[in-house]
Amino acid sequence: MYNEGQKSAFIAATYPGEAKRGEVAGLLELFAPYEEDWGRDLVQQPIEKLQPAFDKIAGTLMKTKAQDLLATLKKYRKWYLADKPNEVSAGVLLLKVDLGSKLRGSMVASPKHLRLIFDEVFDSPEKESQDCIFRTLLWLAFAGVPRDQATRVTVDEVDFYRMQIHHNGKDYAIPVEGLAEFHKLCELDYLVYIHSNPDYEQKRPRIQGSQLLRGYGSTSTEVKKICCEMSRRFSPTNWTLSYENILLCGLFYGIYELERIGQEATFNEETEQRLSEMTESSESALVVSRYKIRAKYRSGYKQWKALFKVAEED
Repeated sequence: MYNEGQKSAFIAATYPGEAKRGEVAGLLELFAPYEEDWGRDLVQQPIEKLQPAFDKIAGTLMKTKAQDLLATLKKYRKWYLADKPNEVSAGVLLLKVDLGSKLRGSMVASPKHLRLIFDEVFDSPEKESQDCIFRTLLWLAFAGVPRDQATRVTVDEVDFYRMQIHHNGKDYAIPVEGLAEFHKLCELDYLVYIHSNPDYEQKRPRIQGSQLLRGYGSTSTEVKKICCEMSRRFSPTNWTLSYENILLCGLFYGIYELERIGQEATFNEETEQRLSEMTESSESALVVSRYKIRAKYRSGYKQWKALFKVAEED
């Protein structure tokens, strides 16, 4: 820890239990790289420098841990103030826990929002590259197709007339913003391989078959492999999107659209069944016991609306 003598004395004086002392020491240690860069203890820093550092640290923590960190910093400041009142800034008192930016980076507000993200991360559909598969997979997620069913969707199940996917006895709406990608994957018998040299492109035949998400190569497309590649593509950006989160945002957007035409946003048995179907085969922590589903997703829907202020934006 930076300024270890002061912090160790604070921990010993404030926390009697060994386990708690270790936890607090770990939280304070998170600030050490910033304090070393500043050459000053965190309680001496103004809010202009402290808040950005706090936001970066809090962005790696669960919300409860971020709140624990803030409470610890305030206790530390109070203790430090009693010992060295002339060396303490008001910065810690002005800190706020705001995990909104982290959550927004893992969620989407609407099909238009999702399209903007795609345009930032992937090739446009007009380039007819393998990125059409990445984009279409996430459109399937937004439409509500369960993850384990995504690669089973076939070309003949895509209905452009009704703007729907008819799969496994259910209908899923195709967002207008995703039509270009669906058209490419339904119509092309090749995909373009784009070399690091922008002047070099090669059309590669797609795998034979009726699978919508088939690429080129010798093996069929697997969602796990696609998601691994997408994670790599998202890593340099501020986005941490996953199939499950996009699927959930698509559900929330659908409920919101019903609210806009005067219907009540309800998480009834029908919605509960849909949620169960969408998440039961997932490895995501979104899977919850049946009796908690309605409350969990009702709360999640309210949080989603608050994050994006969709009502005001639309």
